[in-house]
Amino acid sequence: GSASPAPGKRPAAARQPAGAAARQTVPSAIGLVSQHTGFTSHALDDVRRFYTQVLGFASAQGPAGSSFTVRVSPASSIGFAPPVPGPPEQWRPPREPALCFVVRDVDRAHADLVARGVEFTQAPTDTPAGQRVAILKDPEGRTVCLAQTLEK
Repeated sequence: GSASPAPGKRPAAARQPAGAAARQTVPSAIGLVSQHTGFTSHALDDVRRFYTQVLGFASAQGPAGSSFTVRVSPASSIGFAPPVPGPPEQWRPPREPALCFVVRDVDRAHADLVARGVEFTQAPTDTPAGQRVAILKDPEGRTVCLAQTLEK
């Protein structure tokens, strides 16, 4: 059976400082320590500006026009690199996934970005799945979702 906390008691993870919970590893059959997603980009400098200057992520980067990585959480990152030589079907899947960033307050994040001139394809909207989501595009057309889990 599953062990649940006594009524009125929070689970142990809820009592830990936020930093401690972030440093714990997520159980997986492969021993996952961190997660990195790599994308191909034809506009590296524009994409770098979007993720660092618009969304405010720190970047480990080389010279202009080169590959770079943004750290999006203590255990995850996103990288962008120029396409490798060869036919497009070898380096570009038919459809790239959407990037979803869970934020504390999606309405505030949306308002802050709109005030800075960022255009959204969808203003914050409640979903049947219990999230509030705003959607925008990065400079190469990737879907970027800002999501907030709604209180039940």
